[in-house]
Amino acid sequence: MTIPDSLTLKKAMKIAVKIERLQQKLHELLGATLELPPATVTMTSQLTQLASTPRRRGRPPGSGRKVTADGEPRSSKLAGRPRPASPSGPLAPAVVKVLQRYNRPMKVKEILIGLEQDGYVWTAKSPTQTLYVRIGKLAGVRKAGEGIYVAESLSTPVGILPEAVAPAASFPSETAAF
Repeated sequence: MTIPDSLTLKKAMKIAVKIERLQQKLHELLGATLELPPATVTMTSQLTQLASTPRRRGRPPGSGRKVTADGEPRSSKLAGRPRPASPSGPLAPAVVKVLQRYNRPMKVKEILIGLEQDGYVWTAKSPTQTLYVRIGKLAGVRKAGEGIYVAESLSTPVGILPEAVAPAASFPSETAAF
């Protein structure tokens, strides 16, 4: 059975309500000698049940499945199994470790190079794309600017850093003159 869309359900409900009103008027006119046919009672209950169930949004289940040459559905590599973890550990601590080691705001490409130097093993096909997508959501990482990220534990200011200025030395000869 296919699930009708919301517009079809609304139209069907309007028609069912009209039929019910007409039957009530007919019942009022003819009195108790008229009984409602069982088909209308079941139809009304089925329509109200269909209207109360939430409609699934998006593509129907199984519509995107690949099929083998035999016409049978092809199962994925991970069907029924948990996703394998990276041998080098989770991504978030590895990124935070790289950011803390360099102790400065970094771009995604620089973080990726740091992860490769640490020997992080990627399970994804495209590590660069995966890091671009996930870095903003990682725990311990905060966006410092456009395309620049910093570890939350660092207190490094972002932007133009002021130069370190040595404190003015007080000379005894200058203070005595005043």
